[in-house]
Amino acid sequence: MQRLTSIPPSPSGAEAPEVVDQAADAEFRRAAHALGWDPDSLWVGGYVQYEWDHARHVFETCTTPIRGAKVLEFGCNFGATSVVLAALGASVIAVDVDSEAIDLARLNAQRYGVLTHIDIRHVADTRQLPIDDCTIDIVSCNSVLEYVPHDILPEVQGEIARVLRPGGTILITGTSSRLWPREVHSGVFGPNWLPRFVDKLTARSPQRGVWPWELLNGFGPGFENADRVDACRSYLEAKHRMGLSPGRLNVLRAMARITTLLRVTPGLLTPSISVNLLKRDAQKVV
Repeated sequence: MQRLTSIPPSPSGAEAPEVVDQAADAEFRRAAHALGWDPDSLWVGGYVQYEWDHARHVFETCTTPIRGAKVLEFGCNFGATSVVLAALGASVIAVDVDSEAIDLARLNAQRYGVLTHIDIRHVADTRQLPIDDCTIDIVSCNSVLEYVPHDILPEVQGEIARVLRPGGTILITGTSSRLWPREVHSGVFGPNWLPRFVDKLTARSPQRGVWPWELLNGFGPGFENADRVDACRSYLEAKHRMGLSPGRLNVLRAMARITTLLRVTPGLLTPSISVNLLKRDAQKVV
């Protein structure tokens, strides 16, 4: 896959992950084919490169330093984000409810040579994470919370909050927002704005996004919007490093000036939600 020339190198000096284990690469490709996935697809074999060019900048601008951090990737899928986190110097625990995705994630990490830095676990019920209280520095929720069954989402959010240490950060990126009529992953118009009771009448449950306030308030009272605290500087810097056009970046800057006065941030209003939530120290919670 050709690298985007507009993407700057990592300021931390970390190098982009490369496939180094050819045997694991061949097994990854075979396993992907067997599961009906195209190993050359951007969202399968090419996803590590995509995350390096996009999600990496969210991690590197996070107020909690990524190097040396203990990071939980919640909903790791094929492990692409975990590979990037490991390349940036994090110690990663990666969990997913899909056992087949977990098998591919292990092969993905192995072919990139970072399997020893990622603890990959199949967790069938994410309301019970096999992780001790307050032991995680950063939780990455990348395009995943909208796939959690809505009736258990509050319990899952509470479990994520339990394992995160005071002063730690939840990084929510790429989560489809119900504010918009078109669901970003499926591309379908309508279901986001339909109430859930309609599903019982039609006997089908279409893909929906998540309301921004469910993310802001669902992890508990001890969290605050870190983007608002730093006047969206980290958010805007990450977008700049991703190569966002000057025009669109200026629109986001203008939005930030207005929305922060209203106690919200631009990433809560875009079709794909992006927000950093800081878990306050217990003694600071009023």
